[in-house]
Amino acid sequence: MDSDGQEALLAQRFELERLISRISSAIVMCTYAALDSEIERCLQWIAEYTRTDRSYLFLIQDERYADNTHEWCAQGITPQKQELQQLELCDDYPMVQKIRAHQVINYPDVANLPEESQVEREILTRQGIQSMLAVPMVSNRRLVGFIGIDAVVTRRCWLEDDIYLLRICGEMFTHALEHKRTEDLLKASEARLRYVFERIPAIAVQGYDAKRRVFLWNRASELLYGFSQQEALGQRLEDLIIPPEDREAVIAAHERWLHQDDEIPSGELTLLHKTGSRLRVFSSHVMHTSILGDKELYCVDVDLTPLKKAQYDLEKLAHFDALTGLPNRILLSDRLNQMISLSHRTEQLVAVAYLDLDGFKQINDSHGHAMGDRVLQQLSDLMKQSLREEDTLARIGGDEFVAVLGGLNQLQDCEPVLKRLLTAASTVLQLDGQNFRISASIGVTIYPLDDAEPDQLMRHADQAMYLAKQAGKDRYQLFDIQLETEIRLKQQALKAISTGLQQGEFELHYQPKINMQSLAFEGAEALIRWQHPQSGLLYPGAFLPVTEGHQVELELGEWVLHAALAQMQQWRLQGFYCPLSINIAAQQIQCSEFADQLAAALQAHPQVDPQQLQLEILETSALDDMELVTDTLLRCRALGVSLALDDFGTGYSSLAYLKRLPIDCLKIDQGFVREMLADADDLSIIQGVLGLAHAFDLHVIAEGVETPAHCRQLLTLGCRYGQGYGIARPMPASALPDWVSKILPGLHF
Repeated sequence: MDSDGQEALLAQRFELERLISRISSAIVMCTYAALDSEIERCLQWIAEYTRTDRSYLFLIQDERYADNTHEWCAQGITPQKQELQQLELCDDYPMVQKIRAHQVINYPDVANLPEESQVEREILTRQGIQSMLAVPMVSNRRLVGFIGIDAVVTRRCWLEDDIYLLRICGEMFTHALEHKRTEDLLKASEARLRYVFERIPAIAVQGYDAKRRVFLWNRASELLYGFSQQEALGQRLEDLIIPPEDREAVIAAHERWLHQDDEIPSGELTLLHKTGSRLRVFSSHVMHTSILGDKELYCVDVDLTPLKKAQYDLEKLAHFDALTGLPNRILLSDRLNQMISLSHRTEQLVAVAYLDLDGFKQINDSHGHAMGDRVLQQLSDLMKQSLREEDTLARIGGDEFVAVLGGLNQLQDCEPVLKRLLTAASTVLQLDGQNFRISASIGVTIYPLDDAEPDQLMRHADQAMYLAKQAGKDRYQLFDIQLETEIRLKQQALKAISTGLQQGEFELHYQPKINMQSLAFEGAEALIRWQHPQSGLLYPGAFLPVTEGHQVELELGEWVLHAALAQMQQWRLQGFYCPLSINIAAQQIQCSEFADQLAAALQAHPQVDPQQLQLEILETSALDDMELVTDTLLRCRALGVSLALDDFGTGYSSLAYLKRLPIDCLKIDQGFVREMLADADDLSIIQGVLGLAHAFDLHVIAEGVETPAHCRQLLTLGCRYGQGYGIARPMPASALPDWVSKILPGLHF
């Protein structure tokens, strides 16, 4: 059984023993008048523990009839107590035969009872019972009834613990009910209490008079404390089982009860065995005044030794690896937090080393898991011995370990320990006449140089460990904090962009494109802007580069497409005619579904003429998959849109592009245009681009037209179309119609 199974089993046993103690205390300490309601309360506890829907007692009268005397039902379950009275115990029923033979009735599936149990099956089915468990209640070999639980909602397979619980509780209920009957006959509560106390198994009950002398010492007390009844009777409490250091306090508490009616509280106590050894018990106290007015103290003690052992075993399972005995992940987390806290006080470094064994899987595959476990055990011992006393080595699963090294004054201080760890992990092991040798890869991060949370430190060390494996194994690798910082900042930026997109923080501005010779308005280019809540209006260069190749880039591209088409449709309805170009990222155009997405977007904006939409792509967009991009562009062009090659001249500028790609327009990169007045090479490049465009019959537009001089030079070269700050800056959609009607006619070059 693995550690999780052992832990669950111990926890279940712990809860079972605690429930039995709780029920025994409730029954012993309740009055006869409250016994029936107390039993039904205990039946509720039993049902809740066994996760059943109904629990009950049947008592037998004259060996012929059974009455449902006590019952508890879960919410929604129909009670049966009123109906199940004076039931004749017919010996023809297998269930009756088992009860009379003092045998357990265990029906996990009532619907599938054998043919000889047909009548029983029908009776139980009418009550809605799917599964049933009943245990006989016996007193002095006489059947007095049975205690049972029913599963109504869902079938159940009963556990041994369920049977054990019903058997123990049945005994307690039997003794209590039997003595209630005796009390009714004798009318003497003292006799009832003594009788019950003497009969309760495994529950130690003692009675003390006003001078703390023993007058009741049941069999369970003999077993628990080692004193026979003859040895205990007449002895004082403090001289018998109270440790010397607690005697004065016990006497004082007893005196306060006698004279001030201060009850002695229940709780865990350390008491003495006859041998002098100490016991942990849970002691409940009943203060009683007899009919004659005598003060009596009854102690009901439950041995906590099994529970304490179970608790210890649970603690061990919870904090230590079952195979190697090393701390597990839970204890490792605690130790790491302690070392970090200590680092704050001492200003020393803490190294977190994540270790993975190289080649261990081959041992498991070739020699079996049993041999693999032995190798792990021996290597764990060797690696633990290689560490210093203040260090922690934990196994966190499989062949993975984590070492926490504290008290480091400088980074180099951890190197000797890491080398010893590597040496220990590569030790040749001799097992059953065979030699085994593996190695380890270790990733290391240093706190507070890596100022991260404990869980993040573990992940960083894990990442470094994979780099150690890639570098050849049998080595250690330090975590690159700067690279991690860059990655974290990028992740934060991507998250902020995604959030901004969801919250509507992005908008489009529009830069006019004109015929510089006739001053005719040719359209505009849609340019994305981010209205950042803290930083104000951000241009694309401040946020687009981080999205390259990420899903967010596609989300932004889709938003730009729909926002541009929506604006074109709105302008059209307002009577403003504006052809529009939008930039398409390489990742978008290389997506095989892009043409379908474009078609859906155009269909969603029926007022937009596809011929007025132009897609601008970069030269490099087609490099990775020329065939795919070409096919996508052809499908887009078939929808009616035009295509422009943006920033022409900055990439490969291959003639093959101009021949193979179905483009309509070349946009001369603004870098060449800005410097053309002072740089002859840039001027020559522009002349070359214009010549290529003429040869391939392509429309040409120059970007970066900053001054009237640029306009005049471009017109001289034969380039009539341009855009740039010398013409107009990008502007909000609301400003563009006024610019076209009022500003454009007054431009002079």
